[in-house]
Amino acid sequence: MLKGFLLFPGQGAQLVGMAKDCYEAGGYAVALFEEATEILGFDLADLTFNSDPETLARTENCQPALLVASLAILDTLRERKQFKVLGAAGLSLGEYTALTALESIDFADTVRLVRRRGELMEEAGRGQDTGMVSVLGLESAAIEEICAKVTASGIGLVVPANYNCPGQVAISGARAALEKASEELKAAGARRVLPLNVSGAFHSPFMERARKGLEAALAEVSMRKPMAKFVNNADAAVMTDPEGIREALSRQVVEPVRWEQACRLIVGQGDTMFYEVGPGKVCAGLMKRIAPEATVVSVNTLADIEALPD
Repeated sequence: MLKGFLLFPGQGAQLVGMAKDCYEAGGYAVALFEEATEILGFDLADLTFNSDPETLARTENCQPALLVASLAILDTLRERKQFKVLGAAGLSLGEYTALTALESIDFADTVRLVRRRGELMEEAGRGQDTGMVSVLGLESAAIEEICAKVTASGIGLVVPANYNCPGQVAISGARAALEKASEELKAAGARRVLPLNVSGAFHSPFMERARKGLEAALAEVSMRKPMAKFVNNADAAVMTDPEGIREALSRQVVEPVRWEQACRLIVGQGDTMFYEVGPGKVCAGLMKRIAPEATVVSVNTLADIEALPD
């Protein structure tokens, strides 16, 4: 029997055609896309398999598509192999996939939540001259110091938004503050400072309106204790209490994603065999930088599933 800790990717990992081979193979994957289509009121399979990258990348489209595609791959894995889930974590949006995989939130409720989350985040970004920048090759402490310095100067707010792995942190903020911070980061020795193609300053206080809307949406959803270990983003902590998880999910849109810290916690507690379920190999790449001793198997396609041992 295969066993391991599940990792789920977040927004940015999406690909047109993701999970299509699992869908065409039939089984639970088809049922998931059909149920999501009924909930959302549009053909999610057509959007996921046949749209253009720009349409799929829109936050309100990407979030339900990535959720359902990742769960379709997971269900196909479970159909074809004996698999024991030791725990799960997800990168930003991937938290919702992880909680669904751990039976903490029902699939239908999660589809509605992530669609609403995407809409709220998109709406919160409108009318604000904000954005995000990826910073490569600089220590987190130096990035935090520069963000605080620029914010204190009065130019505008800029904060760390994603602690992805050593030497890779994303920052969010007002455009002018991001530009000033970028200059300071380059001067401090950052290898690269790259603006990200996003519609707002995600995981920062600029998403407060989205947090309030998400908090209301989460209040209407039934939540249970996860069936295995769940490690969240906002605190990088093992969470079991449904009310605590609900509160942390709403905070996650205005606070940094502490992925590096979460992965260090998981490995430090003895889990070193991971399966990244969903499109791409982002989680595997980050884990190589965070904990080289860990093993990550990326399960993106039906062929990947068939190649796994029985």
